[in-house]
Amino acid sequence: MSASQEARSHGRDEGADTNAPANVDAAEFKMAMRQLASPVGVITARNGNIRNGLTATAICSVSTEPPTMLVCVNRNASAEAIIAARGAFAINMLTDEQHNIARLFSTSKLSPDERFAGATWSEMVTGSPVLEGAVAAFDCVVEDCIPSGSHNLYIGRVVGVTSVDHDVLLYRDGLFRRLQPAG
Repeated sequence: MSASQEARSHGRDEGADTNAPANVDAAEFKMAMRQLASPVGVITARNGNIRNGLTATAICSVSTEPPTMLVCVNRNASAEAIIAARGAFAINMLTDEQHNIARLFSTSKLSPDERFAGATWSEMVTGSPVLEGAVAAFDCVVEDCIPSGSHNLYIGRVVGVTSVDHDVLLYRDGLFRRLQPAG
């Protein structure tokens, strides 16, 4: 395949300079990203008796056929090694009343036992901890792991799902927020 065919197959214009230096200041990029509201989830994994998790906002669906999710996990996160070793994870999307759980899983000084003590957990197919009462929980088997910068992008095939009708917790500009109707 020629370079132009490969560029088109990946959705890039063959005239784009993919080797151009990045001219975006990291602080400016972070400030722009703080303006976006994102749903908050806790990504969990278990390998044998070892379990851990982390709070994440870089979560999205990839496909419905087959059901697939994507989550971005910092390679320095304590749960990342468990996800990589086990090849499975659960995405637990939090309700607007579960902000305390988001704080527990975003505090690096806490042990896994301290993080999980704040709620009731079960499991579905993979053994990854699933939060009771989460807006939605997706139990996933790792299909692919793509390194990018400081993170690994995990693509997971959904093998179990549960949901409840409740408002999701949002994160914007350094604060947890609630969904409110516009207008």
